[in-house]
Amino acid sequence: MEKKFEELYKQYLSGQISQMDFELLKNKVPLTSDEELWDLMCDDLSTSSESVKMSSESQQRILQNIYANVKEEKRQTRVRRFLRYAAMFVLMLSLVGGSYWWINSLAPSAPVYTYVSVKAGSKRTITLPDGTRVTLNGNSQLCYNVVPQKHREVVLTKGEAFFDVTKDASCPFRVKVNDMQIEVLGTEFNVRYHEDAIETALFSGAVRLTSEALKEDYRLYPGKKSIYKLASHQLKICDNDATTDARWKEGYLAFNSKALAEVLHEIEDWYGVRIQLRNKKLANDLLTGTFYNESLESVLSSLKMQYKFNYHTDNGTIIIE
Repeated sequence: MEKKFEELYKQYLSGQISQMDFELLKNKVPLTSDEELWDLMCDDLSTSSESVKMSSESQQRILQNIYANVKEEKRQTRVRRFLRYAAMFVLMLSLVGGSYWWINSLAPSAPVYTYVSVKAGSKRTITLPDGTRVTLNGNSQLCYNVVPQKHREVVLTKGEAFFDVTKDASCPFRVKVNDMQIEVLGTEFNVRYHEDAIETALFSGAVRLTSEALKEDYRLYPGKKSIYKLASHQLKICDNDATTDARWKEGYLAFNSKALAEVLHEIEDWYGVRIQLRNKKLANDLLTGTFYNESLESVLSSLKMQYKFNYHTDNGTIIIE
């Protein structure tokens, strides 16, 4: 396999490819054998820290639609072209951070859902079929339809995500989180879904918040944030916190009057580790602070100095005494 093609593929897979190099990658795909494509894609999918997964039923539906596009080809070339289109399908599906322009022509009769999972300690930016960019924080998962249709809807099943939504006045963009729906036309906002609440911080545009559990709809405007309590189904609107909201995208691990137990949970997601707090007296102590691109050891040492605790590692778990 040409080394340049493999380098372009890996750049695209990591979301670090330029538009010029992306065009070059597309031009090189038809010049690469199906066997080489398949081997490269399988290798990268098996070693990737993030995953795009799809049910076998959905895979079969897409492949059937790919086949429908080439069924009028002459019979002697049909199988060869089907393999080529199938290889292109797997290639573009594996390129999580890329464009899904190619799949518009498939027009399946039913939605084809997939999801992106980002493991703790990682971050990932993907581009949805409509051009909307979504950056996922560690330990997050997003579900969406890979084939553009008349409506745009994604589901944040866990974690935190920043949305930069492509504007389309005729087709609102909706994010479903638990029993809440966030509807926008074109805007930038951050959604954090944790065990007891959903926080939506708006930076531009406007969003509408709805839920069957709420007595009324709510609208957010730039600089405002909503906090929706899952247990009580109560929603309040306040100002964005410039010191913490969406700062994770810039490499900041920031807290403002947050209980230490919650802080440790965020540290777990940030660094991909497990932490056990045995000193329960510290669990509800409120912490305010900011760490910027610091190592796990540096963060733990700072907390140790403040709280005077000791910690050690036991079978991969950090134990705080």
